[in-house]
Amino acid sequence: MLFACENQMETIRELTMADTIPSEIAKDVHIIYSDSAKIQMILTAPLLYQIGGEDPYIEFPNGLKIKTYDKNNKEISELQAEYGKRFQKSKLMEVERNVIVTNYNSGKKLLTEHLFWDEKKKKIYNNVFVTIIEKDKTIHGDSLKANQSFEYIKIFNVRGTINVKDDEIN
Repeated sequence: MLFACENQMETIRELTMADTIPSEIAKDVHIIYSDSAKIQMILTAPLLYQIGGEDPYIEFPNGLKIKTYDKNNKEISELQAEYGKRFQKSKLMEVERNVIVTNYNSGKKLLTEHLFWDEKKKKIYNNVFVTIIEKDKTIHGDSLKANQSFEYIKIFNVRGTINVKDDEIN
C-alpha cells in the first residue's frame, strides 16, 4: 500500500513539474518592441525561458536589461536586474536582485532588491527597502508605488539626506 502511494506521489510530482519546464529557450536575447515603426522598448538578456501551462510566463534566470524610448527615439529610462519573470496573461513583470531603474529625464535612480511592474496599470511598486538617488539628495524607504515613467513616486517610511549649501543654512 505504501508503494502504491509512492507511485501516485511521483505521478503528481511529474504532472505539476510539467508546467515549469521551458517550452522554448533562447540565448543572447535582443527583443525590440515597437508601435507604428517607433521603438518603444528594447529588452536584452543572456538567457530566456518560455514556460507554458495555465499561467504562462517568460523567465530571465541570468538577468535582463530593458531600455525605454520616447517618440523621438531618445532613451528615457533603463531597468536592469539579475533575475526577472513576466507573466503573460496578467502582463505583470517581477524583477529581483540588484534592481536598478534609471530615469534619464529626471536623473532619478532607484535601487532595490525586488520590484513589480504592472504593464496594464502602468505602475511600479514593491514592499521592500528602496533607495532613490537624485542630484542633491538620497531618499530611503520601506516600499514604493510609482507610475512607470517614475515621475510620480510615493515612498513609505521615508528617511534621507538632502545636501544644502552652507550659505543656505545661515
